[in-house]
Amino acid sequence: MTLSEIRRLLQAEVAEGGELLSDREIVSACASDLMSDALAFGRPGDLLLTGLASAQSVRTADIIGALAIAYVRNKRPDEECRDLARLKRIPLLITGKMMYEACGVLFSHGLPGICDPLPPPRPAGSADPETLSRSFEVAGRNFARAGRASMAVKEILEDLGIHVGVIRRASVAAYEAEMNVVMYADSGEMALSVTPDLLYLRVRDRGPGIPNISLAMQEGYSTATPEMREMGFGAGMGLPNIKKNADRFEISSEIGAGTSLDIYFDLRAAEEAPA
Repeated sequence: MTLSEIRRLLQAEVAEGGELLSDREIVSACASDLMSDALAFGRPGDLLLTGLASAQSVRTADIIGALAIAYVRNKRPDEECRDLARLKRIPLLITGKMMYEACGVLFSHGLPGICDPLPPPRPAGSADPETLSRSFEVAGRNFARAGRASMAVKEILEDLGIHVGVIRRASVAAYEAEMNVVMYADSGEMALSVTPDLLYLRVRDRGPGIPNISLAMQEGYSTATPEMREMGFGAGMGLPNIKKNADRFEISSEIGAGTSLDIYFDLRAAEEAPA
């Protein structure tokens, strides 16, 4: 379904990217106000429907490969959101329909949801990456800058020609890890290392630590504040989502000192997988 047709069906206003509507073919839709849910279940080619009209919605769309965002309930993106969407070439629509109605209209006209079969995978990148290392500081409690480190990681991996499936999984894991630092720690660092065989993400934070790692790894468990939930986070999917996307995941934490995440992706296995 083209984005132009989606605009017509939702009776939507174009907030950004009107010139891109005619050439965007949307393969499925993901609807959520919780960005962790979108990260967990969204996929490339999606339309993201949400009432969260902040820059985090654009960062989430970029990470999962969504081709456009439709803001429901007449929610209007702010200037930062629109600037980022313009930079990332992600069209923004605004519809007065409620989430339920918007999803129903699109589904009844043939747009599948995220539970339907995935489209055929795109081919692997042809480049063989050189050894590379980068690091990024992450500021705790700074939601305005949240997601910038993981977006930088995604851009680096795209430049290296890493397999598209690995890029998506690594980007989601990086974003979830970064948001955990932003929400719960005083500060942290994300380090990226890429060799021809391995992609490695190391995330260290300086914060209160995790009292019970086994409990924190359970889907749905969250200590997020109401403020964090209002911004679309704290669904209790962060650490489980990292583990689901990684080929290997290690976590350690010290109370009063901080938490360490080591996240690994096997690049050779991705290249050998059938396209």
